[in-house]
Amino acid sequence: MNHRMRNAIAAALLGIAALLCFLYFTGQGKGNDKRVETVQGQEQAQGQEKNANASASPAATGGEATAAGGGVQGASETGAGPGAERPKPAAFDEAQFADPDVRYRPLLMIHDKLHTGIIKKLSDLGYGGMVTNVDYNGYLKNEEFWEILKQNVAYAIDKLGLRVWIYDERGYPSGTAGGLVLGEHPELEAQGLAVVVKEAAAGKKVVIEHPYGHGEVRYAAAYRGTERSFDAASAVDLRAAVDEQGNLTWQAPASGRWVVFYFVQKPFYEGTHAVNNWFEQRRYINLLEKDATEAFIDITHKQYYERLGSYFGKGIEAFFTDEPALTGTYIGTPPRQPSVLDAPDPAVPLLKTLNWGNKLADEFQKRRGYELLPVLPYLVGGEGKEAQRVRGDYYRTLSELVLESYFEPLEAFCGNTGVACSGHLLLEEEMYHQAIYEGNLMNIYRHMQLPGIDLLTAHPKLAKEWAATTAKLASSAAQEDGKPHVMSEISDAFDGDKADFKGRLAAVAVQFAFGVDRFNSYYEYDRMSDEENRRFADYIGRIGYMMDAGKPAPQVAVYYPIESVWAETLPPMSLSPADYAARAVTVSDSFKQTALRLAGHQLDYNYIDADGIADSRAEDGLLSARGGLSYKALIVPETTVVDEVLAAKLEDLAAAGVPLVLVGAGPDYIRTDGGLKEADGLYDRLAKFPGVKRVGSAKELDAPLAALVAPDLKLGQADPDILSAMRTGEGGKTYLLVNTADEAKTLSVQFRATGSRARLWDPDGGEVKPLAVSASGDGYTQAELALGERQALIVTFENEVGE
Repeated sequence: MNHRMRNAIAAALLGIAALLCFLYFTGQGKGNDKRVETVQGQEQAQGQEKNANASASPAATGGEATAAGGGVQGASETGAGPGAERPKPAAFDEAQFADPDVRYRPLLMIHDKLHTGIIKKLSDLGYGGMVTNVDYNGYLKNEEFWEILKQNVAYAIDKLGLRVWIYDERGYPSGTAGGLVLGEHPELEAQGLAVVVKEAAAGKKVVIEHPYGHGEVRYAAAYRGTERSFDAASAVDLRAAVDEQGNLTWQAPASGRWVVFYFVQKPFYEGTHAVNNWFEQRRYINLLEKDATEAFIDITHKQYYERLGSYFGKGIEAFFTDEPALTGTYIGTPPRQPSVLDAPDPAVPLLKTLNWGNKLADEFQKRRGYELLPVLPYLVGGEGKEAQRVRGDYYRTLSELVLESYFEPLEAFCGNTGVACSGHLLLEEEMYHQAIYEGNLMNIYRHMQLPGIDLLTAHPKLAKEWAATTAKLASSAAQEDGKPHVMSEISDAFDGDKADFKGRLAAVAVQFAFGVDRFNSYYEYDRMSDEENRRFADYIGRIGYMMDAGKPAPQVAVYYPIESVWAETLPPMSLSPADYAARAVTVSDSFKQTALRLAGHQLDYNYIDADGIADSRAEDGLLSARGGLSYKALIVPETTVVDEVLAAKLEDLAAAGVPLVLVGAGPDYIRTDGGLKEADGLYDRLAKFPGVKRVGSAKELDAPLAALVAPDLKLGQADPDILSAMRTGEGGKTYLLVNTADEAKTLSVQFRATGSRARLWDPDGGEVKPLAVSASGDGYTQAELALGERQALIVTFENEVGE
């Protein structure tokens, strides 16, 4: 993703000593100069190739070539379309491990001034290719730069056998086509519904002036009570009290306390992510409007297909969409000032604001069966059953519209043109952010042929905290739908103290442990030595190759309680958890702490949402779910509202002997088609089944899980700094162990595996050696391991042919 774009890209042209340095996120530079630099770089690289007789068969025709440090080069790993794989290399092969295939190697993200000199350099350094785009200068309008891009793509794929992804925006967030979409369709700008709330004593006059920079007043009403607790039956419609300028004047009745809610539409821009990102201040499209996405595809994706379509699925693997999101809330000023396309107006007041759309009220009534405007106050205040119902219905509607309006059109275009839809979302780490920015992340990932995340730290402990939610949400959805890969955009952009090179490697290994296996890098290759670049690319490639030897076998399912967050969410004024409804944060924290507890005990898990549980069944005491996945237990973190179908399914599963672990007191309400009803002791009923355990918090999960699940890997002494992941295949089992600590560890490890031989593989350096093991009973094999600080090692138990 382009955000955190302080990466400076420098290219060492072959045969030239001078470095060409620039900040790629500024988009500066004269077009004519850039053309000269690019052509010179191409001629220089091509001339040296001829002199070296380093020719290669075109990857698009199925040929293969070898590039120094790049392993076996060849056709796109996605072949003729999303998910289509070339034959895999043989598992557990030391030569492949030493020099992994290009499919496993990271791609470098480069947006401006790319030429064949840089591409050749990347290949020599061991990278698998690049994520790139037509140059930002004259974006999408300059035929000269389209020709340069075509030359670069042809050179990378045909000459070097590299992999290419297309980045779909000028900077980020994706969707605007560098401002061209709104230039043609200003009516498709992101909208908000701002609210002014004023409480008044009996007989007092209430005056609300129309806020500067805002538009139409959509609704205004008064109620007996306060913002937190008001009587809906006492509503007084105040729209007639609003004058032509949008000002409201109203005299409260002579008795009682009153509260006035005043809702006014506005372009949702000032103070938001569209202003306070790291690339450019630029007005953003409304992700609730399908017309906006269709215009984005027409302007952007179709142009790439017209010019590069012959490479789609034949070297070009995917489109990368970067941080599309609803406008959500206000974000603090970034550490550096972005460039300015649309100057924000500092005089526009920043009020509590809901996401809004031109058709939202109509869509809400069609989908939920009642009018939205009269119940708007419940989105910002009130309490109880009706308030939670309205909030849940509102955020459910937003989630559906974001999916249908943005991600489904991208999915369809990519699927129809033979590439994958990939990229990542905004602020995936905390569930309380997800409600206002995207909705149900697992649903979105189901509509990406190659789900993705970002993780912008080189501190492995922080990487673990983030990846336990972000990476696992994406990888869980991918496994559920049988999608073979999960992507991560990586850098250390959030590390003000700049973690060291070992931290970079370990943070990548952490993500492998949580199910990521493809990496797009914003690390500045020119700020690493050639040796470090090769070490970095080889390290990623080696773990990727080894983890490709089998499939994951997660043992525990964790419910993704996004519906509870929806029901609790009130409009925040910042990203701080202190600004969010306390119960929404509690549900979010319980979810994350459950995941970290499992990871800290080396138990593999997947997330499963309400739809996934509804589609599951009990089978021999196990939870059999989508994608052929089978779980030994289902954990339900804290909830406040669950759907009626989910509640009934939990009872069915418990009755059929599936182990359930319930965290917290249980939901207050059950959602039905007609509204909410009291949960009426749901957890008490579930607890009567022998396989159901109740705990007060995630900290109490250890004992019930130890009784229910025999882990694939056990440590002699509990150590939350150690992460693990297992892959099982025909050739045997592969275990990845990652030490996230800053000190070395000596471990006594029991593996639930047998095999004719055990080996230890070091991805940092490529050493492979036998591992001394001994049987320890109950199907476990024991070994003693020494892991250095922030080190990852791989252990394999390999079968003989026919074993």
